[in-house]
Amino acid sequence: MTHYRNTAFILQNGLYCCNCGVQDPAYINIGHKSLIENRGQSPVLQSPGGVLNDYIPFYFHYKMPMLYHIFNGIVKEYSGTQNEIIYLISYVEKIIEMQIPFLFTDRHAYLAHKTIYTKYEELEKLRWDIMKDDTWHKEYSDQKKELKQSEFLIHQHLPLTGILGIVAQNEEIATFVRKEISLADLSLQIVVKPEYYYA
Repeated sequence: MTHYRNTAFILQNGLYCCNCGVQDPAYINIGHKSLIENRGQSPVLQSPGGVLNDYIPFYFHYKMPMLYHIFNGIVKEYSGTQNEIIYLISYVEKIIEMQIPFLFTDRHAYLAHKTIYTKYEELEKLRWDIMKDDTWHKEYSDQKKELKQSEFLIHQHLPLTGILGIVAQNEEIATFVRKEISLADLSLQIVVKPEYYYA
């Protein structure tokens, strides 16, 4: 997930982790500042190692708890709405094809009791039933929230060729992003999926 106004930089540079030192000077942050800072101190005890901020985090599904926080206006560093958030879509198979180092976790990566996986076949160990549950927040439990936030962590940099599509909440945002895609002379697809957002 990212703010739609971050699109131009991403289309030119791809995605970089927090610690790479490559960042849009006009970047709009949508996350909890304290969590981002804490991830910078959270070690990754699997190769290629480092800390969580050496990785680009992806979720496996939509309607995740972070978006729910934005929907409810409880991310104090972000004053916008969920409608301004876009999804950048990729596939595990594509990352493997590009030979980019990755890890994934069975729950929120910041948690000490997470399990880290490194092999494609270990994806079956994740709780896909919970990750794909769009109504998790209606029957809230801490464990369900943790498991919903399983992360796919891409090491350092994802070139734009690893992004296979974009999802927006409404046509206005999609139109803005399409113009940015056109200016970058790219053919990346963007679709409108309001069902990927909270109502």
